[in-house]
Amino acid sequence: MNLSDVVLILLLAARIHGTDEAVRASAKSCVKKLPRGKRDLVYSVINSRSPMELVALMAENLDLDD
Repeated sequence: MNLSDVVLILLLAARIHGTDEAVRASAKSCVKKLPRGKRDLVYSVINSRSPMELVALMAENLDLDD
């Protein structure tokens, strides 16, 4: 699994479930599947007071290559 996969999972959890708890649970289930060097972003979602807002901020700043 790579960081792009995790970001997609978090965006889907936010869109489908719409709760901080769902986004945090999705992040917790994915964090161990990433290489250690890429886990910082996911830990920031887990430890955030409002994971939904953090995921929304991530979505706004996605660099989509066409």
